[in-house]
Parts: sequence; C-alpha cells; structure tokens
Amino acid sequence: MNTEIKNIKKDYLIIGNSAAGISAAESIRKNDKKASIAILTMEKYPNYSKPLITYYLAGKLDLDRINFKDRDFYKKNNIELCLEKKAVMLNPQERFVLTGDGSKYFYKKLLIACGAKPAIPPIKVRDENESVSSLDREIGKIRGAFTLTTLEDAVEIKKYINDYSIKSASILGGGLIGLKAAEAFLELGININVIELSEMLLSASFDKTASGIIEDRIKQAGSNIITGQTIEEIIINNGAVLGLKLTNGNKIKCSLLIVAAGVLPDDAIFKDTAIKTDKGIIVNEKMQTSIPDIYAAGDAVKSYDILSGQPKNLAIWPAAVRQGSVAGMNMSGRPAIYKGGFLMNSVEILGVPVISLGLSNAEINASPAEIKVYIVHDALKKIYRKILVRNDRIIGVILLGAIERAGIYYGLIYNSIDISELKDKVAREDFGIIQLPADYRKHLVVGEGIEV
Repeated sequence: MNTEIKNIKKDYLIIGNSAAGISAAESIRKNDKKASIAILTMEKYPNYSKPLITYYLAGKLDLDRINFKDRDFYKKNNIELCLEKKAVMLNPQERFVLTGDGSKYFYKKLLIACGAKPAIPPIKVRDENESVSSLDREIGKIRGAFTLTTLEDAVEIKKYINDYSIKSASILGGGLIGLKAAEAFLELGININVIELSEMLLSASFDKTASGIIEDRIKQAGSNIITGQTIEEIIINNGAVLGLKLTNGNKIKCSLLIVAAGVLPDDAIFKDTAIKTDKGIIVNEKMQTSIPDIYAAGDAVKSYDILSGQPKNLAIWPAAVRQGSVAGMNMSGRPAIYKGGFLMNSVEILGVPVISLGLSNAEINASPAEIKVYIVHDALKKIYRKILVRNDRIIGVILLGAIERAGIYYGLIYNSIDISELKDKVAREDFGIIQLPADYRKHLVVGEGIEV
C-alpha cells in the first residue's frame, strides 16, 4: 500500500460541494480567471439539489435530473472536483487541510462550506439479547434506521424499500426533513407514523391551523400523527429495526425508521481550531471567520437574520447560495456584503403545498399591540393565508393551498417595505403587484426584482 502523503497546493480551497461551495467557486472564477480552485467533498456525486432528494426518493425524478450544475461545469470553469475526499483536519497555522487518505491540501484562501449533519438523539437501542446501546452510536449499523440529509441516504432508503417491500414507515421528527420524508412515502403509498415531541408539526414555522390542516390530510390517507411524544426505546432483532417504544409506553411495529430530529453544523473540521463559533461558525458581513483568509458559508455558519437582528443558523438553500457568492467575491478581491436573510420552509403533502416565510409564528411571544395578524381561511378550498405585520412591515407569512404570491411576500419582507397603505389587503386572494406601493413597483421593474 502506498502511504506517501501527497502535498497539493491550491490558490483557493473549498470544503463542500453543495449550494454555498459551488456558488463561491463560480464567483471566484468570474473574478480570477487563472487561479487554481479545488473543491473537496466526501460525497461521490458531482452535485445535486438537496431539496430534491425526496423527489428522487418518491420516484418523481431520476438521479440525472437532480443536478443543479451540469457535469461539464467543473471542466468549463477549470475547477478540480475531488470526490470522496473527506476533510478530517484543518491546520490554520500551516494553511492546509488534511483529508482521510492522508493528502495535504495547502491553500491561500479557504472556504468552509461543509454544511450540517443530522442530529441523532441518544435513544436507547435494545436487541433480542437484552444488550443495550444508544442510537447516536449505532445509527449506521442498524438495518432499517436511516437519516435523510444526503442523496446517498435517499438512494439507500429507496433500495431498502424495494428490497424488503416496505409498506409502512415511522418518522422521528415533524420538522421540515420529517415532512419531506412523509411527502415522499405518501407518494409511494407507504403508510407513516410521524412522531413529534412538540404539540404540532413544524412548530417552528407553522401555526396550529396550518399544522392541523396538514395533520388531517395525513390522517385521511390512513397514516398517523403522534404529537407530544418521542421514542424512548428502539427494539432491534438480528441487527434490524423491529419496533419502537414511545415515552407514554405505547409500542409501534416498525421495519423502517427515519430519524429527522433536526440538523447541527458539521463542526468536525473546525471544532479544534481557533475559529470563533457559537453553535455555528461566526462570520462577518463579508463571510470572513475570525482567522484571516478563512471564510465560511452555508449551513455551518451563523449569519445575520434581518428580522430578529441576531445571528442565526439559516440552513436553507437560498441563503447558502447568496452567502457562498459573497464569500467567493471577497476571497477573490471583489468587495461584497451579505445583507442577511430569514428562514423559509416549503413542503407539499398529498397535493397541499405550504410555504412559510420569516417569523411566521412570532405572535406566540408577542403582545397584540406589537404584531398585527391578517388571516384568510377557506376550509372547503383548503386555502389558508396568514400575514404578520410589525411596525407596518411584513415579518412573517404562512401560505397553504394557494402559494402563488410567495415571491411577492418574500420581496416585501426582504426589502422591509412599508405596507401601511395596504392594511388588510395583504391577505386577500387578489393581492398582487398592482396593490404594492408605486415606488416599490418601479423597483421591481428596474431594480433587483423578486426572488421566489
């Protein structure tokens, strides 16, 4: 075996080949035509859109249709893509990244865009011999227990469903990943049990009405929603999931379990360095970390939330793209500022689409005088619109059933537009560009436009 350590020198080194990393590489190449760029990724796929992996799982898209950059992208832009190259250690003093195969990648400028990893709770795992372990140590060893954050996860789950003719599945977590998994399974005709510790689905973004509509839809399809509970114990037999015991003592038969208990910044590469962190990498408006010539973008960072005014983990695709672009521009000598963003979620369950924007349940912790809430609810048409306004600015939106105006609402939130003249028109069915303030309509025509 050849154990020789390879020393590779690059002008720009990027850890991560998803939205933030590729966006940064594009920006760098626009500004610096000749410098060397390398992207390290532990995955084996050239690139793919993470929001689409459940569409692949559901059979709506083939593997060759979920790429967001074609295979010639790297060659056209003279970017070296290093697949299945796991970054295992960062040495900022000597300016190199060590990969799992022993290679050292030396850099002049580094971008950390390694994303997030699944949060695995330490749930008790008991096998037929009464030996006990915990899920956070055994997740990769138990047949039938999966996370769902990468394309490889989706490929393995799909194979497992086909190999074992799975007809039902349990999902731990009623957040966005859990609901995206539910969406895929319901499309496949697989009955589901969604187990959620809080009292409603997607509690961080939905309100009781929106959550209730989605819950009813899932139940009507013959599946179950179990709220206020979590898994106390996973029972396995011959290394495979056999059943679940909930905190209330109830037991559920289970041959396929999806662990969707949230995500955490993947800190393996930077946790032992001097890079400042606080449940994510701290960056400035240029996406610079506390160490010179090291930048960060995407799900691993805490960036400015324009609605709360505080740094947050904005683990969403549009934020990662914008952050990566800003980081790449600054890395290559072109000044750029990341103005901030806000949370967004989108899911469709059995033909009912839902989008939430911003502080969509902010009124929970606010006084009626502080936040005005405008609601339109048509139960027969399964249409629900909820608009939250603070100081004459929209700060949160929930759209269920009819989501066509999402782009307009996004623009109003992002640009902090005064809507005092609109009053309750913001929630009406005919609300559109024509109702917007004249100055802002002009901005949409000649300015940056609306991002959906």
